[in-house]
Amino acid sequence: MQKIGRTVLAVTLLVTMLMSAQSASAAAAFTDTKTHWAKEEIAVAVNQGWINGYDTKTFKPNANITRAEFLKSLVTAMKIKAADADTPFVDDTGWFRSYIAAGLKQSIIKVGEYKENTFAPNLPITREEIARMTIRALGKDAEGVKSGYLAVTKKLEIMKGYPDGTMGGAKNATRAESVEMIINTLTAKNGKPVAYPKTKEELNALIQSLPSFKGNTTFGRNQKILVNQKGTDVFEDNTLTVEYDGDYKQTFIYIYEPTADNKALVKDLLKNYYPKSYEKAYTSYIMVNDMKFVEGKNSIETKYDGVLFIAYKGNSNKTVGIVIGE
Repeated sequence: MQKIGRTVLAVTLLVTMLMSAQSASAAAAFTDTKTHWAKEEIAVAVNQGWINGYDTKTFKPNANITRAEFLKSLVTAMKIKAADADTPFVDDTGWFRSYIAAGLKQSIIKVGEYKENTFAPNLPITREEIARMTIRALGKDAEGVKSGYLAVTKKLEIMKGYPDGTMGGAKNATRAESVEMIINTLTAKNGKPVAYPKTKEELNALIQSLPSFKGNTTFGRNQKILVNQKGTDVFEDNTLTVEYDGDYKQTFIYIYEPTADNKALVKDLLKNYYPKSYEKAYTSYIMVNDMKFVEGKNSIETKYDGVLFIAYKGNSNKTVGIVIGE
């Protein structure tokens, strides 16, 4: 992976026309979620690939979710690898087998809690079961045993109670509710995103929360996050990095491969830093990305929403650096 130096060319370009911004969102156009309370959460979940619609037009947000469907979504969202292994359950044959195996391996589910060695994968899941799975996925099983799983989910803001004060543990969860609970579980794991992240932990929380984020992240040196959109263990697949430099008081984004996934992630990142003008900032990035490297002629320096924005092309003719001023 080739790195770019931080010497930014002091060239201010007058941009008279910006190209039309490319849409990087992969949100499904479901007809049954357009006015739903969980519309945004569902879009994030579908974009990140840990739950799907029934087809290209319907998600069925108010339908019950099954044990297998929820377990698969939780395992995938938590970046737990599916396990190709036998399980003690006699009804583990089907698409869900590897997720059941992964759930057992990570102690998210336990054999003794199910009757007669059957997982009943197609049975609607209850809120109590979701509480057990999510708390165990966070490595807090002991706390769940001590205080009650539902109580811990309320404490961690994974699950909300009802107006009468009950948690409705015996009630079945809908697909929309399950999406919200898994997103809340990820927030409990990674932390809540902040407006201008400065630590690795804060940067990671932001990246993990973005609708277009896929794959995995790794903590680098200083306050750097390496992003691997392919989700592999190969270092060279870390094709985008984000770092906050406390000396410069600036955030640096380096895009080493201009893939569609990386472009979508850049757009989501820019939306966080330039909420009113992110489309313009993204278009400027695309303009620089499409340039051929010529010494002294490959940068855009301006301000959006009163915040410094610099994009510049590396001499590799592929890498682009973005500087965001605090």
